[in-house]
Amino acid sequence: MIRPMQMLEPYSQREKDFQTQQLPSNELVKMLFDAALESLLILPVLVERQNQVNKVREINRVMCIIYDLRELIDFERGGEFALSLSKLYSGMNQNMLEASKPNSKNQLANIQHVANILQQIKNTWDKAPDISVKNQWLH
Repeated sequence: MIRPMQMLEPYSQREKDFQTQQLPSNELVKMLFDAALESLLILPVLVERQNQVNKVREINRVMCIIYDLRELIDFERGGEFALSLSKLYSGMNQNMLEASKPNSKNQLANIQHVANILQQIKNTWDKAPDISVKNQWLH
């Protein structure tokens, strides 16, 4: 039986989506980094417990976030840096795709590799001197 609150979940998600669309790009990027890193922190436990359903859900979440981060890149203003970052994001999604395979021997290594790279990018982002510098790389 569907509970009343379950019926409201799609609308709640739409409200969250609307709220994130209203954020400045630099704040959205910070939220995306935090959300991806949160999932990457959970993933090793799910792999060890062989919880395939939740593992795939979290991997999909990370991959979608990385895709969203890539979509925020302004290639015209970002030049070579933007292109390099885009390639890095694509490589991270390849690692996550490999980690999603149930019999992959490198699941944990791939997850940790993506977590390390994403943390380094986030740290660099956090150290950028001001919002104008950050916004020059974003749409």
